[in-house]
Amino acid sequence: MHKGKNKWHTIVIQYIFYTVKWSLLSILVGIVVGLAAMFFYRLLSWSVAFVEPLMETSIFFILPVFGLLVSGVITTKLAPEAAGHGTDAIIRAYNKQWGKVSILTVPVKLLASIFTIAFGGSAGPEGPAVQMGGGLAYFVSRVLKLKLTDMRKLAICGMSAAFGSIFTAPIAGGVFGTEILYRDDLEYNNLFMGFLSSITAYYVYSIILGQTRLFEFSPPEGYVFIPSRDILFFIAVGAFVGFISLLFIKSLYGYEHFSSRLDFPPYIKTALGGLLTGITAIIATPYIMGSGIDLVEKLFLEETFPTSLIFLMLLGKIFATTFTAGSGASGGVVAPSLTIGALAGTFISQLVAYPYPLAIISASSVALLGSAAHIPVTTTLLAAETFGMELLKPVTITCFVSSWIAKSDTIVRESYVSRLELTKAPYQFPKKSIDD
Repeated sequence: MHKGKNKWHTIVIQYIFYTVKWSLLSILVGIVVGLAAMFFYRLLSWSVAFVEPLMETSIFFILPVFGLLVSGVITTKLAPEAAGHGTDAIIRAYNKQWGKVSILTVPVKLLASIFTIAFGGSAGPEGPAVQMGGGLAYFVSRVLKLKLTDMRKLAICGMSAAFGSIFTAPIAGGVFGTEILYRDDLEYNNLFMGFLSSITAYYVYSIILGQTRLFEFSPPEGYVFIPSRDILFFIAVGAFVGFISLLFIKSLYGYEHFSSRLDFPPYIKTALGGLLTGITAIIATPYIMGSGIDLVEKLFLEETFPTSLIFLMLLGKIFATTFTAGSGASGGVVAPSLTIGALAGTFISQLVAYPYPLAIISASSVALLGSAAHIPVTTTLLAAETFGMELLKPVTITCFVSSWIAKSDTIVRESYVSRLELTKAPYQFPKKSIDD
């Protein structure tokens, strides 16, 4: 009886110690990553504002050549692991290196991504931020001399904190770090730490920048989910978005496979990607350059574009992102994915007589990301935090249907199938990649 009581006390003490330990560590990582994300956002905003006047001149299509060339030189000479969209690199570190990331990768990734995005490369800030978050989490682990298993958990905290702060979506960020690792699974045991880090980073980021939402517009007024009208409709929307997602994935992998076979230095490949991005912008308008978030806001504010132009920009954004990310230039693919999804939703809304086009655009934007990266739970929560709870039902349907359609492929090459099936999720081209 006495031994049983002592054992119970020991379990309680261990539980309290574990909770306090990981609460403090998660909050610490959230503070560090939130401050870093704020610095990255400010520096990127200043850089975009500096280059913006050139985007309105006749030489706008040359700017990505310069930006991606410099990005390629920076990563090639200083930290080759900083090339690409970043998410794969930190997942690879989690799966194979216990979350170990060279701290040099953090400033190199930040600087190279700024050149890519500010000069018109079709890329976003979230991939670099996620890799930066993982790198800073490893730095904290090393300073505190944590054991390898704890180091791995903290990498999830860093990823969650980066996503939650950059997208001002702390709940989605908390899930992101645990969902992005697998195609068909979640790292459930680490959800608590992910949420704490994401919420903390969001608090730091939003307090300093005064930005509490990714988009500053209201959800569609008067929208109410009507099952008889909406269930089958949004299943169809999800199917369409799923096929667009597959087109995007195949396009990106196809060009990356082609680029990896070119016998040129990496920075020449990125410059070529910049040239092709610029040519695409000439054909499909300069709207397809950069992260695309400004274009998404224009679509949500119901600025009128002809249906033919929407379709052209949809293809243009797919190929511009393909040329930018597929060349090995540093920059994320999440923001471009949201843009591609928003364009796909706008295209649908102009073809059908649905009374709430913003509901279609909202659902499609997050569904394309969810299906391409196989993170439907994260993107459903992202929509709820970004667009409002009114759209949760149509978004959920669209996200999960599109993810099922695109299940045969994934944009995140380093993710495993599940915690039990520790093999990489399939992708199209068995190649030696520029990321390898």
